Amino acid sequence: MKLKCKNGEQFRQLMTALFDDLVDAHFHRALHRKLVSASKEYATEFSQSPTFWGLTFTAHIDAALVHLCRAYDPYENGVLTLRNFLQTIEANLKLFEEPNFRERLKGNPFVDSLAAELKRPNQAQLNKDIAAVSNSDVLVGKLVTWRHNYVAHRNRNVAVNPQAFAAKYPLLFTEIDELISRGLTIANRYTLLFNASVQTTMMVGADDYLTILKAVREHVEAFEGRMDEEWKRLGVTRPARTKSAATD
Repeated sequence: MKLKCKNGEQFRQLMTALFDDLVDAHFHRALHRKLVSASKEYATEFSQSPTFWGLTFTAHIDAALVHLCRAYDPYENGVLTLRNFLQTIEANLKLFEEPNFRERLKGNPFVDSLAAELKRPNQAQLNKDIAAVSNSDVLVGKLVTWRHNYVAHRNRNVAVNPQAFAAKYPLLFTEIDELISRGLTIANRYTLLFNASVQTTMMVGADDYLTILKAVREHVEAFEGRMDEEWKRLGVTRPARTKSAATD
């Protein structure tokens, strides 16, 4: 269902808010993926504080799902979702016409060349994109099922037997990644026509977690070094090391 949109500024605000959900889903999933990838190399470091890291892993994937479910929410009345956003575009094609485009980009020195290449949203492409973000799509339908039964609401049967639900409606990480990528690609298709720009997914500080893990590694190595020196001082052979947590 189309959303109320009085002018180009309101449309820009809607577009920005929608990107907030899609980009946040991307960021949280990217961090989750990076942490999973680091879990083998930094197994000892993760084991120093397993509760913290376990909750961190879960929090990132939960946050990604919440933002993603909000973007693909099938609810129609007054809700900002991908489907409603696309239908709003369909009802407001005049916003993409050249005079409005020139007004939005009047401070851009390349506005003439950009306007010369300007294209309005294509109805066939809009229809295809609307179908790709609707719950009639198999993958979107699976996400919506998770939204209705686990993410936004906890279904009674799911609470009693979560394994059966997960087995019947498996939602793979690759599928989550596909839905994030799909949403960003579709939304960027129209912001490119509207603003002659696209939303970046570059994350500042994407590897900050490595600073923590490397600091923990230095702490563990320093502790192990002190232990080696103590065993040498006692003049005995140190027992084989285990991966128990190091403490001061």
